[in-house]
Amino acid sequence: MKKIFAFLAALTVGCSALTAPVFADGSSSAASQTSSDSSSASSSGSSSSAPEEGEGGSAGDKSTNSASLYTPPDEDLLQSRGIFMLNIDSGERVYERNSQDKIHPASLTKIMTAVVALESGHDLKVETTGLKVYIQNYIYNQQAGGGGIYQGDQYVLYDLLNAMLIQSVNEASMMIADYIGNGSIEDFVAMMNQKAKEIGAMNTHFGNPSGLYLESEESYTTAYDMALIAQYAMQNNDFAEIVSRTAYTSQPTSRYPEGITWTTTNKMMIPNQWEGYYYEGIKGIKTGSLPDQDVINFVSTATRDGYTYLLVCLGAPYRSPDTQEIYQYNLAFKDTERLYNWAFDTFSVKTLMKRGTKVAGVNVRMSWDENYVDLLADESFARLVPKNATEDDIEPRVEIYNAVEKPIRGQKGKTEQFIGAPIEKGQEVGVVHLYFQGEEIGKVPLVASKTIERSQALYYLEQVKGFFDTFIFKFVLTLVIILIVLYTALMIVRNHNRRRYQNRRRRPPQQRPRPRR
Repeated sequence: MKKIFAFLAALTVGCSALTAPVFADGSSSAASQTSSDSSSASSSGSSSSAPEEGEGGSAGDKSTNSASLYTPPDEDLLQSRGIFMLNIDSGERVYERNSQDKIHPASLTKIMTAVVALESGHDLKVETTGLKVYIQNYIYNQQAGGGGIYQGDQYVLYDLLNAMLIQSVNEASMMIADYIGNGSIEDFVAMMNQKAKEIGAMNTHFGNPSGLYLESEESYTTAYDMALIAQYAMQNNDFAEIVSRTAYTSQPTSRYPEGITWTTTNKMMIPNQWEGYYYEGIKGIKTGSLPDQDVINFVSTATRDGYTYLLVCLGAPYRSPDTQEIYQYNLAFKDTERLYNWAFDTFSVKTLMKRGTKVAGVNVRMSWDENYVDLLADESFARLVPKNATEDDIEPRVEIYNAVEKPIRGQKGKTEQFIGAPIEKGQEVGVVHLYFQGEEIGKVPLVASKTIERSQALYYLEQVKGFFDTFIFKFVLTLVIILIVLYTALMIVRNHNRRRYQNRRRRPPQQRPRPRR
């Protein structure tokens, strides 16, 4: 009897164990999916596309760019404290160094002054203003005057905009701010800072519209933020036209009947004038320097052979740290020359994957006619890469959507992926992640190469098979087995007791011995 109950108990425990995998299915399924995703994403033979710096900006906001994986060979010679270089054509960042370090913008401030003025709604080519006494006193107290602007004359705002951006005339920036701010430069500066935040320059603050240094008027920016601001400004046609000029002559004034001519401070744009400075292809945009603070800044764009770059160099030294002697050469210009030479010599935009290219394939279930479909690139993929790079340098890692992993018969530990029919030609079924030197540089959607119809019979069979793997089925099956075991045990006990009772009745009564008298 004890053996029977031991057997029944073991059977009951074994049946109960059937439900254990059911409760583990949730976690194991998730783990399986994670494992599947991981394996499919790292399987280059099986299958799977523009700026990560800053908070909210867009300069180079793409997945890791292939160009940014390289550094210039003479990087140690660069003198600027903060650098950010961007390829305008692709939006890819090319090089950066200390791009989030805060540095005084100096006259690069005037870029934002121009942006606010150009977007103010005023007719800058018609409206005029004059030099107020408080502005003149402010400028001359800083010994920052010049540019031929005097009290008593009226100046067209557009002329002042040219004076400010081309020759960096400080009076012009203050006069524009006073006029657009309705007599309040503070209100205009508030508009500048609000615009910086809208653009995404979260680590930038302007203390005045000119960029002059005052401890009471805190100003700072970063190379990354200034790239955002410059890129935004260059989208305005009037701005781009002004900063590309080497000189500009104003409308006549009472002191200058033939107008005032302002000449650019960007020596890299003018050939045969400053020896060693001119660089072919540079077009704009702004210089900025604070000699007393040992800061030289330069923002520029350059185009050559169909490629355009934007480069920000901040905080190049004005004096030698050892001797305190003034450098004979503008080191921000020198950094600019080195970086442009490197970029133009090293990189080109190449198509690394063409639309319609077969990238991978995947097994198909629930179809009588087809059991496999090719996966094609749904779009072309081009990136700025070294000129000697080829398609062979790109590592594709394929990810299939809603794929099912199944073990391969006869190959222990190996699995293959399946997707279910129906599938339409051109349907997106996955994505290929493209890696260059171990870093993801983009991704391309994958689409099915043909239409595959679903077999209804196989579909229903799949549903039935799936039901047998569900929690409900396993739970009910386990419950039924337990009930059968319990019922069997009850019947065994009942029959055992009945036999004992019957045997007891069949046994003849025993006579008790008579007592002796």
